Amino acid sequence: MKYASALAACCVCVALALDACAQATATPPTSVADAFRATPSSPAALQLARSSTTGITEFRTLLLLPEPAPALIAWAIHQYPRAELRKELEGLLFSADQVAAYWAAKALGSIASPASIPALANQFPEGARDFWEVSGGARNARWREYYFHYVRNDSGRRVRRPARAPVGTPNIRVAYAALEALGQIGGDEARKILIRELGRDHYLIRQGAARALGRMRCAEAEEQLLRMAADDPVLIVRQAAEQAARRLAGKLKPETTPAPNLPSAVVFVKTKERTESNFGYRDSYPYPRLPWYGWGQDLYSLTPPRPDGKLRNLTNLASGAVQAPEVSYDGARILFAMRRDLGTDGFHIYEMSVDGTGLRQITGGDCNDVDPQYLPDGRIIFCSDRAGYREYYHQERSRVLYTMNADGTDIQQISFNPNADFEPIVLPDGRILYGSYRFYGWDGGPSAVPKHDPRKGISRIETVLHTVMPDGSQEQLFYGSMRGGFYSTLRPMPYANQYQTTAWPRTDQMMGVSVSFPRCLPNGQIVCVTPAGLTVLDPGANPMDCEKPIFPEVLNLAGGEEVYIHSFDDQNPVGRYTAPYPLDNRWVLLAHAPWHDLRVNGYGLYLFDLKTRQKRLVYDDPTMSDVDPVAVRPRLRPRIIPPLRRPSNPHTGFVFCSSVFNSDLPFERSKVASVRVLEAVQVGMSLNGNLGFQTRILGTVPIAEDGSFHVEVPADTAFRFALLDRAGQVVVHETEFQYVRPGERKSCVGCHERKGVAGLNLKAQALHQPPFRALRKRGDVVYGGRLNKTYNVVVRE
Repeated sequence: MKYASALAACCVCVALALDACAQATATPPTSVADAFRATPSSPAALQLARSSTTGITEFRTLLLLPEPAPALIAWAIHQYPRAELRKELEGLLFSADQVAAYWAAKALGSIASPASIPALANQFPEGARDFWEVSGGARNARWREYYFHYVRNDSGRRVRRPARAPVGTPNIRVAYAALEALGQIGGDEARKILIRELGRDHYLIRQGAARALGRMRCAEAEEQLLRMAADDPVLIVRQAAEQAARRLAGKLKPETTPAPNLPSAVVFVKTKERTESNFGYRDSYPYPRLPWYGWGQDLYSLTPPRPDGKLRNLTNLASGAVQAPEVSYDGARILFAMRRDLGTDGFHIYEMSVDGTGLRQITGGDCNDVDPQYLPDGRIIFCSDRAGYREYYHQERSRVLYTMNADGTDIQQISFNPNADFEPIVLPDGRILYGSYRFYGWDGGPSAVPKHDPRKGISRIETVLHTVMPDGSQEQLFYGSMRGGFYSTLRPMPYANQYQTTAWPRTDQMMGVSVSFPRCLPNGQIVCVTPAGLTVLDPGANPMDCEKPIFPEVLNLAGGEEVYIHSFDDQNPVGRYTAPYPLDNRWVLLAHAPWHDLRVNGYGLYLFDLKTRQKRLVYDDPTMSDVDPVAVRPRLRPRIIPPLRRPSNPHTGFVFCSSVFNSDLPFERSKVASVRVLEAVQVGMSLNGNLGFQTRILGTVPIAEDGSFHVEVPADTAFRFALLDRAGQVVVHETEFQYVRPGERKSCVGCHERKGVAGLNLKAQALHQPPFRALRKRGDVVYGGRLNKTYNVVVRE
């Protein structure tokens, strides 16, 4: 017994010794800080900021790590302030990593120490007029860059080009965040800086200063804010100034966030491919491509729309794709585009019940049919490349608008853009709103071909919004008109011109608007995605000043402008927002990827308040992007618009202009003698991959003394006009193609005239005689591209 006890005791000692040895040789557990050093992440940054055990010395070392660590730490401190880190955050304000500097300024606002005011004020040096916009170079090897800074070229001409900014130049987005921080800190010194910045020539600084002064309730600024609310040339500045003035006067009620009007379920697309938030065409890109169809792997429903809702795969495709879901007006069916097999099938239109039953194919053929929407009369509108012609620039198959019966019969083409139309929606008044990809001829030039180079008949590309009746008649521009250059950039841009008070100068750059995912709010405004990110357009406002970006500081990081062709997601401090779907005037469903999640599968579904910018998670699959949400619920049916009467002549239509002299463009009215009618000749496959198109001169029409003309043109044919002098030289080119349906009579007030302008109540002289005929005939001059050559010629047919 004694020996047994001794043996047992020995065994216990050996076991304890072995256990102690194992503990001594085991790897110690990794701390949160060590894990962050190895792989910087937002959860780890928040955990460190929340923890009272994380020492200041630890934070200081983390702020010295390479990108994106400093930005993540500054972002976390913004939410969980640490006053002891004030000086380190101030040191980040002039970092070439503008996201880190942006969040450092926000964090200083949360700390709210008056000692930070001098560092924040350095973002607004007196007399300085420039802000840099983009961090050039790769991560951790950044430089500060202006976009379109004025420089002298080799010929001595003053042009705008990208240029490096000197160290010490403030960044525009950091300066914007610094204004907010000054408003949070308050006090006499901050007040003086903010009042001074109300006079800054950059609109974004004025807007931020007005917001900050309203937050401070600065009575001294009230008179200046009232003047800005009435007279500032930029809409978002006027709105910020008005709100600040109302707050000062005690007329602004405390902000409340009403509960969103939630549907019973949502349908959405899961995808591995979604990256950029803006699927508009890449404006001014020298090698543009039609935007891809924005497809995903499967269509899903979530009932109810919340993180613990029941998820259901409605399509269960093995190797196919789905695109653009839409729910019927009674909330019972889903319309969408689908490819059953990526290797053999094109996109076609399908419909099913919201529970996934009753799947039926509606269209077919050797084509792609996408972007379907229900029409209020029971028919369907969609986009298709079934016409078979190629867009002007890179000869890709163009898609335009079609309608059909619910069973797929009676397919009718209703738009005739020589490039592409996409993303139709039905407005409450029954019109169709859609995105349109356009090439524009330059105004002026010595010959029939715009600009001086006879090989190039275009000068710029952009996407705009158009409207049309369900039968294709009354096609007109909805958004994008009156933009400088012929248009200006979609929304205020720092590089548009930093040396003037307005944000929309006229330019000679090949730049234009870019807009995608338009949806109509109940109040008639349009929520969409632009290079400024999530944006609201007010159609009732001045077309030169109708954009309200939800995050003004994004400016143009979502891509689409001149050199800003692609997105700068790694420099966007607020993240990516895409595919908004309105629930009411404030709340939208949308897809969002946080700024620190740059993965292609980073998007999740959120509820978003357009007024307060509050967001609530609905669903997020960390392995996929969840995009294109649509509410499953009944909705009001728009007005039904009956079609035009069938004309006696189904091949022509008519255009009347009351006066070509009604124009915002400067030109010598006395020189104008006639108008040339130019047809876009649509062609199929071509070996000419650049500018391989043709233009037919349909005829030249005299202009009456009052500037009016009246012309008969081929129906369902893209055409445009050019004003000529008596020698036949071009004075002004119309900037885009248009068309008329059979028997349609289209009229306009003038060239480049603002929409909604009424003409004088006088009968134009051109209406005293029959319309001139500008129709196809033997001997017409055709100029432009050849199908088998890489240069253009002029021929007579």
